[in-house]
Amino acid sequence: MRYWLLGTVILSLGACSWMRPGDEGIFLNPNDDYLESDRHNKLVVPEDLRTLENTDPFPIPSVSQPPNPTYYADRPPLPDAIYANDNRDEVRIQTLGDRQWLVIPEPPTTAWPKLKQFLAENAVPIVYDAPQSGRLNTGWLKIENVAYRDVIRTMLKDAKSSDPLLTGQDRFLIKVEQGLRPETTEIHVRHENDSISLPVRDEVIVIDGLNSHMDLAESDLLREVGAYIAAKVSEQTVSKVALQIGSEKKAELERDEDGFPVLYFYLDYERAWATMGQALENASVDIINLDRETGRFMVDVPQSIFTGEEGGGFFCRLTFSCQSDKPVSVQLRMLGSQQKYDLRVWQADGEALLDADVAQQILVLLREFAA
Repeated sequence: MRYWLLGTVILSLGACSWMRPGDEGIFLNPNDDYLESDRHNKLVVPEDLRTLENTDPFPIPSVSQPPNPTYYADRPPLPDAIYANDNRDEVRIQTLGDRQWLVIPEPPTTAWPKLKQFLAENAVPIVYDAPQSGRLNTGWLKIENVAYRDVIRTMLKDAKSSDPLLTGQDRFLIKVEQGLRPETTEIHVRHENDSISLPVRDEVIVIDGLNSHMDLAESDLLREVGAYIAAKVSEQTVSKVALQIGSEKKAELERDEDGFPVLYFYLDYERAWATMGQALENASVDIINLDRETGRFMVDVPQSIFTGEEGGGFFCRLTFSCQSDKPVSVQLRMLGSQQKYDLRVWQADGEALLDADVAQQILVLLREFAA
């Protein structure tokens, strides 16, 4: 009996490691299973149930796969801070040199149908409609010296009265894009008059780089569209066909293979540089020095930006500076070419990248205050 009890105890002790949760044994540890998860095939709906497709009123948006999920296995990233921006809910016109566009605090899926509704209510025909590229071309409008009841023809009549040489017909080329911040939309407009140049086939017109034949007509239309959307005349409208417009991002925050955050701008250099300067100004970050040729900003980031108040908080706990209100000096570098530039946060001396979690908060701040 005594030997039987001793054997039972030995077997029990030996089985402890076998029974403990881990990668071996009966009870496996599932904590890191998501690192090896795969995307399954798309759900196939039977033919007799096809009428129920796309009826989910609250669809779950797709989330891009992290480029380095193993970095987060034992060290999940801190949640991004939420920054207050007084302009984030405003419809406004942005300008950069002789360029201008309308910024709407809504995703393209709701801005697109509102734009089309605005044109329909003003009896303006649409001859080219390509939601996959966010493009609309209106039909040609013949403006005469009569009283019009719609906004667009009245606006064109008033604008053309200042330029009697524009005697031909008029139309607008419109492009809808995703804005710099998530859940925002940009609307770009070009005015065209057929007495100045011969019309081109609608499907081959690229408005980027084109100048309006009448700048006043372009700016007036942007103001009218902005006023229409800001007045919330048409609400609760979602366009499924406009989902592809939101897939072309202008800014994207990711982490590289080493776990350091990177803010990507899919813009030309002139606008990317101006966006950076405006974001720093809007966020009340002091610019100590800048070099456009090398794409560098030397800035002082106040701790109050991260804590919401003077003194301690998230930022000071990471930098062990809770006893000091001294701003933290960092170096921002924007590098790239053509239509893609990446922004990283370096230590002030430029010898190494800044702590990943602190850099993440700075880049989130810049993205939220970008316009």
